[in-house]
Amino acid sequence: MIRDFWAENYLSIRERQGLSFIAKTKDDFLSYEISPGVFLNKLGILYGANASGKSNILYAIQNVFELLVISRTDINEAVITRPSFELTKTEPTRLHVSFYADGVRYDYDIAYLLSHILEESLYYYPNNSKALFYKRTFKGEGIQAEIKFGASLNLTAATKKTLAENTLNNHSVLSAYRKISLKEDILPIASLLNWAVRHVHNINEHQRDSLGEEIKEACGDEKLKRFYLQMLKRADLNINGFRVVTRLKEVPENIRKAITENEMFTEEAKKRMLEPKDSNEIFFVNQSKEGDFEIPIGLQSSGTLHYIEMLHFLYHLITGSHIYLLDELDEKLHDDLLLYFLNVFIYHSESSQLVFTTQELSLLAEDLLNEHRDLVWFVEKKQDTASSEYNRGDSFGLHKNSSLYNSYKIGKLGAKPELGSFFIDLD
Repeated sequence: MIRDFWAENYLSIRERQGLSFIAKTKDDFLSYEISPGVFLNKLGILYGANASGKSNILYAIQNVFELLVISRTDINEAVITRPSFELTKTEPTRLHVSFYADGVRYDYDIAYLLSHILEESLYYYPNNSKALFYKRTFKGEGIQAEIKFGASLNLTAATKKTLAENTLNNHSVLSAYRKISLKEDILPIASLLNWAVRHVHNINEHQRDSLGEEIKEACGDEKLKRFYLQMLKRADLNINGFRVVTRLKEVPENIRKAITENEMFTEEAKKRMLEPKDSNEIFFVNQSKEGDFEIPIGLQSSGTLHYIEMLHFLYHLITGSHIYLLDELDEKLHDDLLLYFLNVFIYHSESSQLVFTTQELSLLAEDLLNEHRDLVWFVEKKQDTASSEYNRGDSFGLHKNSSLYNSYKIGKLGAKPELGSFFIDLD
């Protein structure tokens, strides 16, 4: 779980802006006791006008974990990042994240230019006491970075030497592990990297080109299938079942002819390309008083398909420990269905986190957010610098009886577009 995060000089974020998930008050469902006396919020919601920078903080969170786990093999490759703020693009980008992995807290800080990492540090709390994991400093172009490893890691001199030699100036020390093979003393590094790869998900990672694999997986897993069926029935989509039909799909005659006549292909290659392929067709069972009937996936509404896509990651959120970043979660969903989805997550998950952007204002009228304003951030562009600013819902000094919805509508919380007159001069 993420404890807190900030970014500086990243996309529309110029000055340091951040999110804190430290719970203001303990809640049995909205927060999780990640460590004795430390409660973290499971939910983070970002509101704002179009182009305000809502998505950019998600990209920054994704990016800091990408830097931790993705290595480089070519020194001429750029550091894995997105553009810095346009007016300060020659200055370093700085990112910070504090998170818990397998119950242990880690604090990671990094500063970099597009060409190289200037410095990075990783501290952890193996026994609730702060200890150095590693610290690296840039020494010059083409020169090996200076790296210091914490004594508590118990790394051998040979392991330290191998890690340092494989750490190029354009990727993190931790990610160097992916390029080498070491013995048991590398376990602390391997465990952290594997945790980040398995448990931190990219923005909208749940969305796939086809739902076929997800539905096929559900058909072969009784627990997952039962979850899908419950969620589909309760969503009032008139769906009470689904199945996957696998058929052999023949190559169309015009394509067969083109392949056969193409002299560039070997006979073996032609044979492979002309073989029928398995094709999965998905059918959903709809119910009516006159009997059930099947509708193919291609005839389902885009909102229904989006909801089904969301079920895949919701299942992982409530059965494991994951961090999901979602842009425009409310897209194509009725506000009641969105609220139902969030409540399922809140009441059934434990140590997972869901951070998302939305334009669905009706959520601001719900007790869920009015009683827990530390779950919400309002994002707007500063008029003088065009940079994004993130303000948490409990930072405005609103009376406890004041509605976030009403306060937002009348402009007290900012993060609203200033549109001007709707009369347009066409001449």
